[in-house]
Amino acid sequence: MRKLLWCVVLVVLLAVASALAAEKTWESQPGEFKGQTITVLITDPHSAVVESWKPEWEALTGAKVEMVVVPYASLYDKMMTDFITGTGAYDLICWPSTWAGDVMGGGWVLPLEDLMKEYGYPDWDDVVPAIKLIVSWGGKVYALPYDGDCHMLYYRKDALENPDYRAKFKEKYGYEYNIPPKSWEEIMDIAEFFTGWDWDNDGETEYGIAFIAQRKTQAMWSYLDIAMQYAAQPGVAPFFDPDTMEPQVNNPGWVEAMDVIQKLTKFAPPGLLSYGYSELRQAFVSGNSAIALDWGDIGILEQSPEKYGSKVKGLLGYGPLPGAMKTYDFRAKQWIEGYNQVNFLNFGGWVFSISKFSKNPVPAYKFATYFTAPERSLLDVCGVHGYTGANPWRFSHFKNIDKWIEGGWGKDSVTKYLETIQTILSDPKAITDLRIPGAAEYYDYLDLYLAEVLSGTKAPKEACDAIYAEWVKITEAHGKEKQKALYRESLGLPAE
Repeated sequence: MRKLLWCVVLVVLLAVASALAAEKTWESQPGEFKGQTITVLITDPHSAVVESWKPEWEALTGAKVEMVVVPYASLYDKMMTDFITGTGAYDLICWPSTWAGDVMGGGWVLPLEDLMKEYGYPDWDDVVPAIKLIVSWGGKVYALPYDGDCHMLYYRKDALENPDYRAKFKEKYGYEYNIPPKSWEEIMDIAEFFTGWDWDNDGETEYGIAFIAQRKTQAMWSYLDIAMQYAAQPGVAPFFDPDTMEPQVNNPGWVEAMDVIQKLTKFAPPGLLSYGYSELRQAFVSGNSAIALDWGDIGILEQSPEKYGSKVKGLLGYGPLPGAMKTYDFRAKQWIEGYNQVNFLNFGGWVFSISKFSKNPVPAYKFATYFTAPERSLLDVCGVHGYTGANPWRFSHFKNIDKWIEGGWGKDSVTKYLETIQTILSDPKAITDLRIPGAAEYYDYLDLYLAEVLSGTKAPKEACDAIYAEWVKITEAHGKEKQKALYRESLGLPAE
């Protein structure tokens, strides 16, 4: 009897051990992939994440990781060329989820459910719901989350919170601005007020606002920060009429936003049109402007005077996107007076996918799960590994304040920074970025004509009309009814 009991206990223990082992199989094992090589297509600064974890994963598994690092401007073409030709030069690809319609919807990357079922995944429940959404298409997971993207407002506390400056502003404009600023109307006045004088007493002239403005470097998201306030309502995406698939990019709300961003160029530093995302971040942490709009990256650069030349450590405040004092309702075709503020998940976030042509999908999957596991990914978002381009996307990233402090943050700063990002990502009415097939094409034309507005060579209405015409062509090329169905699906609307 005792022998039988021990046999039963042994069987149970083995079963439990087996189950625990199965839960841990996403963790790579010693020598597991000896002699195998995986190739990663990626752009800077995200290559820093692979560089951080590559040596120890190679030493552990015996595999080799090769990186192909390309500029952001050529990433889409490089990736799609490999897909279309079926070359299979890349196993693992880091790409922005706003291209999901082309990449996932095009069937170019592997659905991951089978790999997740066989090898497990490191704490799926820890992933913020908004980020789970961006890695999925048609009810299937096609990418591993890696980055939580949303634009936020940065402002110089030593400027905007200065009592003397606030008093002078009120004397000039007749009102006290909010901290953080709540509307683009306020931003316009604040940017004008802080332009052209040495308000931080460093011996140099400062300016009111800085944002990404260079063609082919994500400038369209600077404009979309404004367009979401004048052309959308919370939870109501403004890109197309979901009933007709008519583009809305030339309605009065979009035109108003284009006018606002054109006027803001007058209060920006010289050379604004050369500001890509890297140039913006470097310029702002060097102390040249009172306000900036960006993803979470400026916050990381802020903390490192030695490494990134930051002159603003501890001097920045954080807030959500400013709203607007009116918004255009494209359904009713009229302006709605009153304050409107919309959170927008710009870009959606960078993700990692496995090419359907990959010859090494298992090591590719296990390398990606290795560095996106909770404890490791925290080091990539909090500043311990420096500037990686990855922003918090797991619940646990928002809780472990000690690691952020280890990354160079002050407690008060990181508390407000994380609170701002988490509030945006957890907003159930936040608008998800455009993800349908052709999104890269739609946005390329938006970027093209925005550049002409910013340079002063095209009027806002003229630019919006030109964008509208191109969006109609792209929609027709992809199939209007097909695009409408996919757009409605992306909004959670029923099929017609």
